[in-house]
Amino acid sequence: MPSLTILGSLNTRPFAGDDLQILSLVQGFFRILQLCCLVIPLAANYYFDYSSGRNLTINGIPPWCPAYHDKDVGGYLILTIEDRENTKIERIDNTGIIIILSFFSVFIDLAWAGAVWSAASVGTPTETTTRDGYLRPLLWSKIFIINLFPAILFSYGIYAVDAQRRNNYGCGDEEPIYYPDDSVWFLFYSILIVSYAFELLIWAAVLVNKIVAFLRGPCFFGRSSARDKVHRYEILVGNFLRCLSLCYCFKKGGKNIKNRGELRDAAYALTDYVNNDTKMDIVFSDLYVGLKLLARIQKERRLDAMKHIASIAASFMSEEGDNDEGAEHVMNRESFLKSTLNKCSLRVMHSTRNMRSSVLTIQSKPLSEEYEVIERAILSNDNDNDRRALADGAHFVPHSVHIYHKIGHAVHDHPLCVHNATFAIPIDSLNDDRFYLKSIHGQESTKLIFASFLIGIHATVYAILADEVAKAIVISVRGTLSLEDVVVDLQCLPQELSEVGRKCDFEGSGHYCHSGILSRGKWMYEDIRKRRILHEVFSRGSPYENYDLVIVGHSLGAGCACILATMIRHKYPRLRCFAFEPPGCVYDEALCNFSESFITSFVRHDDIVPRLAPANADALRDEFFELLARVKIPKFKLFRDIRDIVNDDDLSRRNLAVLRATESTPRDTQYYQQLLTFRNERTEKDISNRSTSTKLYIPGKIIHLCDVNGDGSFYIPYWATRCEFNEIILSERMISDHSASPLVDILKNIRLDELYDSTKNHSMKFQNQFELIQDDNSHDQRRVVCFSTRQCGRNFVLSSIVTIAILLSFLVNNGCEFFYREAVVSRNGEKRNDPSTRIGFYGYEPL
Repeated sequence: MPSLTILGSLNTRPFAGDDLQILSLVQGFFRILQLCCLVIPLAANYYFDYSSGRNLTINGIPPWCPAYHDKDVGGYLILTIEDRENTKIERIDNTGIIIILSFFSVFIDLAWAGAVWSAASVGTPTETTTRDGYLRPLLWSKIFIINLFPAILFSYGIYAVDAQRRNNYGCGDEEPIYYPDDSVWFLFYSILIVSYAFELLIWAAVLVNKIVAFLRGPCFFGRSSARDKVHRYEILVGNFLRCLSLCYCFKKGGKNIKNRGELRDAAYALTDYVNNDTKMDIVFSDLYVGLKLLARIQKERRLDAMKHIASIAASFMSEEGDNDEGAEHVMNRESFLKSTLNKCSLRVMHSTRNMRSSVLTIQSKPLSEEYEVIERAILSNDNDNDRRALADGAHFVPHSVHIYHKIGHAVHDHPLCVHNATFAIPIDSLNDDRFYLKSIHGQESTKLIFASFLIGIHATVYAILADEVAKAIVISVRGTLSLEDVVVDLQCLPQELSEVGRKCDFEGSGHYCHSGILSRGKWMYEDIRKRRILHEVFSRGSPYENYDLVIVGHSLGAGCACILATMIRHKYPRLRCFAFEPPGCVYDEALCNFSESFITSFVRHDDIVPRLAPANADALRDEFFELLARVKIPKFKLFRDIRDIVNDDDLSRRNLAVLRATESTPRDTQYYQQLLTFRNERTEKDISNRSTSTKLYIPGKIIHLCDVNGDGSFYIPYWATRCEFNEIILSERMISDHSASPLVDILKNIRLDELYDSTKNHSMKFQNQFELIQDDNSHDQRRVVCFSTRQCGRNFVLSSIVTIAILLSFLVNNGCEFFYREAVVSRNGEKRNDPSTRIGFYGYEPL
């Protein structure tokens, strides 16, 4: 970081200068394989031919010509005195020249790779001046000098083969007895020549780079505006999704992606996120090491926050006469741990006050430079609302899971499933027992009334079910599964609800919703209204007229369920909505507060989707950029450091070993100057957009399922606030926590009546965990690496030998399976063709 500029617009993107270590390692490894698998076998074959005389020519006639065998009898040359005077015996040396030059080229490249490895190790990722000064002449020498050897070898190899074939392999007008091209050694020779040809593609890449830079310059397109960049990003993202759909043969959708404006919001958000003017010169390796390191920093902050909360909790337990409303202590930010979470951190604690289990959360106090520590109550079995919310969530979550696949499979071949697009039972058949979902375990008492399997930018998969156990009609909306769903996810700009509010009889003026989710909600609303499904199901005389209405969904489906519930609530006042792991940008804050009376959201531990909001992404981006500037070791050392397992008690020391203090960050680097310009532009944009920008949040009341042990064995549910999800937590489980299937067992296994004792045991463990860590995990944890030494150092020599042996074994055992040659077999003086004989490393002699 940044990418190394070689000449003009020619640079090493998408690699930085310090990434060339990896490329030099790959280059060196490739050369060693080339040497061991091609050059050395060819040299050995050439030596044996040389020592045995099999590469001799008689008067320019090679051994594969019929005239040669007139003089060669059983491996001896039979010559008369006259023949001896007129016979000229020479050696075939074409291959020898190739082998000598190949050895020279290999060793030159290995020396170059070593020099690049050393030069790329100089400096930190953002301090590039010295490193680039070493690398630039090395790359110049590689492109314009060292690559001359592959060019010469490739040209000479092609010329030698072509000249031999034009000369009928030196046999004149006679047909050769056998062709040198049929030998397995010629295959090795061809692979060697082709490998040199691939190396020359760097010249083609340089030429293409120059042409593209010229075409994109002001001579053709002028200076691109922000609008042009949005359009370009829109086309890029659309074409990428369409290519994905082709790769999946449209099995994951994609047929409805026309790239006709449906991705404009996503392109606008992307250009706004990375800025239109200033570009931060970031490459892929920077993203990897930066995010991995940021995850460690976040973990360190959470541990510091836990220690601080533990000390607060200890003081709470020692205090007497606390009030019943919960504890709230405000402290100045400077007095708080400087590395404590800037946003929110939570871990389960136990409070003896009023014999109630609770959690303590750290939150940024609104419009202030202070923090507040707030106690949140865990769901209690003594509270009817808590008990009912958890029980209903556990009961209805399977409906949000089965809509992904099982419901579609259950009715796939049913006569009422029209073109695999819709399924609807006749209204007069609502009492028919044939429509129970008996093929789905646990849903034997659930009847499928209607299902739509249409997939589009606006259309989505949903089903209407009659749950006879819960006495409820359930609308289940599917989440993200197709590429069309991804497009809807990306349509994240807020859209006002005034028009929708007037149509659906609720106050939508001044309220906003995720535009993609809103379009899906409006489509479902119109589809249900036109089909009059709910009207018929709740009509007088229907077996379900007294049932409740429940809407459920997971992920994107949860957001669609929320907007649909808001749109039809005026007709069904008793409606309830359960949103399982919804996106973090569905409603504005006021509408979220309004929806608390009928929407309940469930969030599992570190799930990233409920935390994916533009403000959170901006904070992550800014901290990521600043963190890269603080790195003080070379990137290859940072790679090793972030991949090794680190104990919690060693986390702070390890982070200090790779990062500078913020005030010690070098200011004179090109990267830091870009960062300052980027920050100034973002500040100007934030000021200009402050009056028009609207933040979106998780809708309804939120139940957070906190994994106390970190292994999924014990979850504690508590009532959370939206501000507790204003940071994207980078952890190994942030993706897996979004999975829908585990929620079924998690919610089902939570027992509120057993929660108090369990919480007490776990909280005591928490208070002492910082002393227990060193006792239980004081030994150094190391990752098991194949061919590693005793202290987990990588034995490169042994690894290389084993890898080469594996490749040679593969070539030996499988090469003969791919190449068949017709052989002439002599038996009892009779010669005949035997196509079954395979020529290769292993020869097969017919019996």
